[in-house]
Amino acid sequence: MANIHMLNEINNEASLLENQLACVKHDLDIALSSGIQLGTRNSLLIKNNESFSERVCQLEDEVRVLKNKINQKEISLASAKSKIATKLEEIHALHSRVEELEQDVSLAEKRLLKMDSFKHKSELEYIKLSDEKLV
Repeated sequence: MANIHMLNEINNEASLLENQLACVKHDLDIALSSGIQLGTRNSLLIKNNESFSERVCQLEDEVRVLKNKINQKEISLASAKSKIATKLEEIHALHSRVEELEQDVSLAEKRLLKMDSFKHKSELEYIKLSDEKLV
């Protein structure tokens, strides 16, 4: 009877082992399936990462180009401001010169009026003197 008891135990253990083996096989199948899914997802992520990396490089290039354009515009703006400042100085100098010339014209007009007055007086004196000599 001891032998039968041992056979029962062996059969029970074998059955238990088969169940455990089936569970391990099932777990292994799930692990393999999960591994394949993870591998597929990883490949997609790597491709997406490569695409994103390429796009980031493109954007960095665009940023560099835009920064260069901004720098060129700032240089042009500074140059234009400098030219405007120079032209404003020239305008102020010309405005001052115009004011001086207007003052000169005003003085010249006053002198001309005085000269006309003297001319008129001298003409009257000449006529007066001429009339006196005739008389």
